[in-house]
Amino acid sequence: MVTVSEEKSVDYELTARIATEAFDAEGVHFSPDRIKWLYEKSFGQGTTVLAAMDDGRKVGQIALIGQKLCLNGDVFPSVQLVDLFILQAYRSGQLVRRLYREVEAICAARGIRYLLALPNDKSVHLNAHFLKLRPLLSMTIRAGFSLLRPVPSRLGYSGPFKAMTRDEATRLFARFGSPSTENGLHWDGETLASRLADPTRDYAVHTTENLLLISSPRKAAGIAYTALCAFFARANATVAKDEVPQLVRAACRFWKRPVFVYAGINDRLSALPGLPVPARLRRPILVQLRDVNSETGSVRFDRFQLIDSDFA
Repeated sequence: MVTVSEEKSVDYELTARIATEAFDAEGVHFSPDRIKWLYEKSFGQGTTVLAAMDDGRKVGQIALIGQKLCLNGDVFPSVQLVDLFILQAYRSGQLVRRLYREVEAICAARGIRYLLALPNDKSVHLNAHFLKLRPLLSMTIRAGFSLLRPVPSRLGYSGPFKAMTRDEATRLFARFGSPSTENGLHWDGETLASRLADPTRDYAVHTTENLLLISSPRKAAGIAYTALCAFFARANATVAKDEVPQLVRAACRFWKRPVFVYAGINDRLSALPGLPVPARLRRPILVQLRDVNSETGSVRFDRFQLIDSDFA
């Protein structure tokens, strides 16, 4: 008999193997080290894994990554739903329903008001049907090209994250921490340093006086590009129009990849980098949300970027 319960001690090697088998897609391979980092350290709030077990054998799961969400000056505990998978032989509407019911029970017991998700095509309808998650925003993919010219000398820091000590990174990031009055996920020096400690990816950090950019080298469809993972503006500062292109140029020059990609919203920027990629070429990324205290779901974010999920 298949049961669903919280997995107190996650076997990351096993979980990676089952996830890779369950997704069964070319090029999709789950890393045990990355899953461990994602669940234990990435957003600094821990993770609850709800596992489906058949006589002691794990056959599926869903993970609830703890996050802090700032809305209208208040900070709320929230979770982001990730890594829903079930082995082929065990897939059924009944098991999916039981996993989602356990999600609701956990959130109710722990006073978690907001649930977030960035679903794939298969999960979007499941999230809506079983958990009543609604569309919050659609992150259009934006792309551009930057000449690899020298960057202005007034640029602050531009270098690899891994070259910084934890204390150095925390101090620098603290200058750009998100205020509670800015609607979106809460970031401070410690949590942002933890977020960039992904063992499977490389990041660089670029700053001006008022703005921080986190970038990373990526490749898709044979094209190497610079991913602009997030911009963070210093609280109460006015970001000049030229600061965004300066940081984009610094990032592209650092990675030696002139093509850049950005997805997200950020009201602190006068203009987002790049131009929208037509939806027929790359569909926008859907973000779903549920406010368990409200049926209308009237929530608006000022900032949500790739760094706010496990996509970056």
